Amino acid sequence: MDEEQNYFPTLAYNRAVALMRALLVSEKDRLDKLASKKERLCALDEDNFSLELPNILNFCENYQNYFMKYLAAVLPQHENGVQCRAGCGNCCHHYPMSLEPFELVRLYSHIRLSPDLMSFCEACFFRTKRYHSLLSSAEKAGEEDPEDKALVSYFGMNLNCPFILKSGSCGVYGYRPVTCRMYFSETPSEYCVPEYLLTDKNRSFIVYLPDDVEALIADVSAHYKQLSLPESLYEGILAMNSREPAFAGVNEE
Repeated sequence: MDEEQNYFPTLAYNRAVALMRALLVSEKDRLDKLASKKERLCALDEDNFSLELPNILNFCENYQNYFMKYLAAVLPQHENGVQCRAGCGNCCHHYPMSLEPFELVRLYSHIRLSPDLMSFCEACFFRTKRYHSLLSSAEKAGEEDPEDKALVSYFGMNLNCPFILKSGSCGVYGYRPVTCRMYFSETPSEYCVPEYLLTDKNRSFIVYLPDDVEALIADVSAHYKQLSLPESLYEGILAMNSREPAFAGVNEE
């Protein structure tokens, strides 16, 4: 995978970063004030989660929309171009990690309306169990980085994301988290498979936000700590499902 790239600050880049920064600062300030009123470090907990859902959903929708503006500004700066095409889905065999809690809330608020919700949860449970089995094996084998070893091994199992349609496209595309939106490849799809993942033929890369923006994201996410939401997608879906009563009366659509 290519190393992090420093992007030229074009006008579009500066605008996109400014929008994202302003949104995050505003949400951080709002949550800081809410936490202060509660005399706690975290603004969100089980008691006010239901009440805060509309605010969370609105914030996350803007967050993801602004990230797309950021992508539009930075992707053209990759000299070799992006080879990703609709319907590929090869990268959708990874075990998605580093999910922000507010993104998990928005995604679940969408899929909970689906008649396939229970099938999604069963698939998430199966994939979570597989990953943790691989992680346990890597730890017992004394791997230097057992999590990385488990993630690579999981990708090699060729398990589709539960939200991928038969056509190969994403069934939750408009609600997918940034961890899915930030992954691209400069090489054709035939090289985005396990046998080429760790070779020079695969030139995949991740689009990172500026460090100060990443710090703001961490500040906002810290307010969700009391909810104890997992950072991995599939475990997170299961955690959200256990909070189903909190979504009563909330319709993301």
